[in-house]
Amino acid sequence: MSKVYDYLVIGAGPAGMAAAIEASNAGLCVLVLDQAENAGGQIYRNLGQVGIQQARVLGPDYLVGKPLLAEFMAANCDYQPMAQLWHIEAHEKGFLVVALVHGESITYVTSHLLLANGAMERPMAIPGWHKPGVMTAGAGQILLKTAALLPKQVVLAGSGPLLLLLAQQYRAAGVIITALLDTTPKSNYWYATPWLMAGLTTPKQLLKGLWLTLVQRIKTPYITGVSGIEVLGEECVTGVSYTVAGKVYDIDCNLIMLHQGLIPETQMGQLLGCTQVWSENQQCWQARVAVAGQTSVPGLQIAGDAGTIGGAYVAQFNGRLAGIVRANSGVATLSLQKRLLTLWLCLRVKQLHWARGLVDRLYRPADWLSEPSSDTIICRCEQVTAGAVTAIASRGCAGVNQLKAYTRAGMGACQGRQCGLNLAYLVAHAQQRPVSKVEPLTVRPPLSPINLGQLSRQTEL
Repeated sequence: MSKVYDYLVIGAGPAGMAAAIEASNAGLCVLVLDQAENAGGQIYRNLGQVGIQQARVLGPDYLVGKPLLAEFMAANCDYQPMAQLWHIEAHEKGFLVVALVHGESITYVTSHLLLANGAMERPMAIPGWHKPGVMTAGAGQILLKTAALLPKQVVLAGSGPLLLLLAQQYRAAGVIITALLDTTPKSNYWYATPWLMAGLTTPKQLLKGLWLTLVQRIKTPYITGVSGIEVLGEECVTGVSYTVAGKVYDIDCNLIMLHQGLIPETQMGQLLGCTQVWSENQQCWQARVAVAGQTSVPGLQIAGDAGTIGGAYVAQFNGRLAGIVRANSGVATLSLQKRLLTLWLCLRVKQLHWARGLVDRLYRPADWLSEPSSDTIICRCEQVTAGAVTAIASRGCAGVNQLKAYTRAGMGACQGRQCGLNLAYLVAHAQQRPVSKVEPLTVRPPLSPINLGQLSRQTEL
């Protein structure tokens, strides 16, 4: 007989840790599965092992997660790191979750499930983005947090708070930033102005963002109004070209890091049939989630950036809410003290999401990024170009799922994570309809690569 957990949490970031703490403190049998070696998620990655010099470079916002991490590690819950989840499905007892642990495929059973698997960087499909020497800003930060690995010199390109933060961290570590190419359209500043009042409700975060922007503009070659970025070089990166005010410029480099904001990881929720909605503000698909994480699937919750991009603080509050509601089997059974706490957390989450509206509008991706040149590779796994996608979409292709059958785009190892959104934009442009009317790619198992030997050694826990 398989052990049935009361609550299974996928992801040990701020949302997952907070939810597990609340649920386990209430006496529930809780399991946390995480693909990383150590708890903390992307934002607090390797926090428990970070050195003094790394901590100085990464800054105070990184270290603020230590109390949460310590509380999670002391909580009375099962925690399984290095678990690569590859399948998830509804079950008569709730949900089956299948993951690779030390090369063995293990099936876990739970009555209630929380997806707190976080976000991914928005794919930034530009000519040459598939070449060696092109990375994402998030990948650069992971190397810094886990192994204290730094480039000697780098070009940063794109838009968003993470790009500015990485520039600050790299400068503090002595990395030469050849240029920071900011793709934020100037029109976005006017678009975001009405939301300045929302940003003022979180003055600390607003001042930090303004300070980061000002410092980078002063201390790095900061170039604004950038469009038409193209990676140069045949076999690997030798430079980057970009356009400003109709004039093309070149920069010699052998490493470029791209970033264009974050989007939720929706694949697990989609596989379980969770209702997806298009977010016009964040320009991506996301699960329809209530403030305490409830979804359209009974027993399934989603918390943190896996639902809506909001950052570490929102994720932590969101996770606490989800854990409290699960531990008490709903809001109706909460004690007065818990009701007041839940009310405060709900108001705080809503207020922070409202304040986030300023960031969403300011860093909305530039239109030119959704219309790449015809020779730009969109699906890197299957080497499918934007021109091939547009040609098929122009002939009346029903959507990205039919497009997948014609081109194999979205059928590679990443399962469409790196091309799905861009495929939808291309179909929308070719057929002159809103991208919100182009359905997302259908998700099928396995969610991550698994070989037949691992599949044959499947066991239950």
